[in-house]
Amino acid sequence: MIRVYPDPALRKPSKRAVPGEPETLAAVAALREAFDPDAALGLAANQIGHNVRVAIVRLGEETRIILNPEVVERSPDLEVDTEGCLSLPGVEAEVPRPKRVVVRAQDEDGREIELDLEGLEARLLLHEIDHLDGILFIDHLPADERREVLRRYKEVRESSTRVSSSPERESSRSPL
Repeated sequence: MIRVYPDPALRKPSKRAVPGEPETLAAVAALREAFDPDAALGLAANQIGHNVRVAIVRLGEETRIILNPEVVERSPDLEVDTEGCLSLPGVEAEVPRPKRVVVRAQDEDGREIELDLEGLEARLLLHEIDHLDGILFIDHLPADERREVLRRYKEVRESSTRVSSSPERESSRSPL
């Protein structure tokens, strides 16, 4: 089950994943089970209750597990685009992010990988790394805009507790 704001697990920075260790393997298995590529582009382990630096992301047509991702380069040019989040369902906001990033990480077997990404894929990876650092997309917004998004989020949550889930709600898609 995906943790939703204000769950404290979402604000706790994740600890380093050790390839092959039971805790890392459990997080990888849980991410594979929880990830729905039709509903999102990525998911971080802490969103499903595992406090290790592991995420699953869809890059192009490929779904990848990445361990211990760290940004090593960010372009100075920013791009503003809409972001949503499975942990803040029902709300979105325009978020500025670097157009291009270089990220070093490990694959499941512990091999070093480097990802040089642009556009949506760069945004996606930054979004998931933020999760692993205890940061949410709303943290990138000015205070007044963040308050407005959280107000709308509260309304969405209150209305969803009053109304049973409809097929329309189940098929909604969050961009990240």
